[in-house]
Amino acid sequence: MIEADLSDIRRLRLHTVAIRGLDDLIRPSEYRVRPEVATRAVRRLRLRGGLMLLSGLALVVGFMTGATVLEDRAAGLEATGVRVPGVVVQVRQGFVRGVPDSIEVRFAVDGAERVRSMNLNDGSPVLNPGDEITVFYDRDDPERIGAPGVPNDPFWAFIPIVVAFVLGPSLSVAGAIGYGRWRRRARALRRRGWRPGRADIVRSRTLTIRFDDPADGRQTIALTRPVMLPVPREIVLGPVLVGGTGKRLTVLFLSGPVLSAAKSRAARGPRARPGHLPTR
Repeated sequence: MIEADLSDIRRLRLHTVAIRGLDDLIRPSEYRVRPEVATRAVRRLRLRGGLMLLSGLALVVGFMTGATVLEDRAAGLEATGVRVPGVVVQVRQGFVRGVPDSIEVRFAVDGAERVRSMNLNDGSPVLNPGDEITVFYDRDDPERIGAPGVPNDPFWAFIPIVVAFVLGPSLSVAGAIGYGRWRRRARALRRRGWRPGRADIVRSRTLTIRFDDPADGRQTIALTRPVMLPVPREIVLGPVLVGGTGKRLTVLFLSGPVLSAAKSRAARGPRARPGHLPTR
């Protein structure tokens, strides 16, 4: 039997479950997991959820701050810049999806004609070669240019803002769910620790736990998403540790070892024959 440490305790990864429909479990082996190690595994998931939540919120704040700075930058240039007539000479599509288009504009600075590129965004007007456009440039830095509806946000600033816009809400939601789930279970573990037993599958994702201590009897529990998806039969049918109470249960399948969130459920109807959790 292998004495497990924190790094041995597994979980089903979101990518492999949601995209590939698989799990990250290796062949089942007999592990011995001390209760304090199992508790640390729950706290690790709580910490991960908290870090995801904080990272998501930081990205949301970064997006809002960056968008405001770019908007103020463009508005300031439009208000104070030198205005000259220009002509669109070329329209270029972004080189990858999600990268804004750009235009080449011919205009004059102090009588000297030049052609410069300006980045478009979703709010920019539809422009074609030959269209006339008003160009405004910074008197102290003529390379800094813009046009009505064309703020010409720098590419180096645009990409981080788009990344923050996409990842910020996703990380915030996932982190809030994960942190809330495992924070409640960590509290439940403080009130009632781990109890050893063995698991049988009675119906779908519902398990019956027979505890080693006769005073604890039996308990029917239901695994919660996403770990209720594919859990190999040889992992589930075997020794477990169950921690917490009620809707705030944690199950550690010692043959994995893999950690799962669960909740108590009253057994209903006749007992089904042992099987395995559905893959869908």
